[in-house]
Amino acid sequence: MALSPTLWRTCRVLSGRLRLALFRRIIASPGQCVSQLAQAENISIPRASQELRRLQSRGLVGVERPGKFVQYFPESDPLVASAKPILRAMQMTCAQVPAAADDRTARLAQGLSHAKRIAMVRALQEGPKSMTELQAHLRLSPANCRHHLKFLREGGWVEREGKTLRLAPNDAPLAQCLLKLI
Repeated sequence: MALSPTLWRTCRVLSGRLRLALFRRIIASPGQCVSQLAQAENISIPRASQELRRLQSRGLVGVERPGKFVQYFPESDPLVASAKPILRAMQMTCAQVPAAADDRTARLAQGLSHAKRIAMVRALQEGPKSMTELQAHLRLSPANCRHHLKFLREGGWVEREGKTLRLAPNDAPLAQCLLKLI
């Protein structure tokens, strides 16, 4: 499967804690309008609208406009191939993981919010590698490789044992979904 910029951009959207909180509210109570969601998160309506449009642009929420209000629903856009499995994974995450742990979900998503990080995970799916092997495989400078590995480690994607890097086991629904999409 070719690298999909849509996947890393979707991960970038999911790495926002406010967007996760809004998404969680839509999943828990579909059909809320922008003003209800803004009030629940104690933010302005324009800010809520902007963040909700970002979720919609990735195909993760659908909208209906009954009258002058815009209501949001957890519906995947059929034109975005990754939207349906990611929405399903987020619904499972919201059912299994308390909102207090959304920081972990945001870090998980941030780990794959860059095309180079997805390429690094893809390379490590082939098997453990040393930093030097990973740099050579992806043609990255040592500094660039360290920079991206920092986000992958913080997100729980990569672990280091001695000089060897490998994918870390992760049973989070979103992690399992993203690994299948890579």
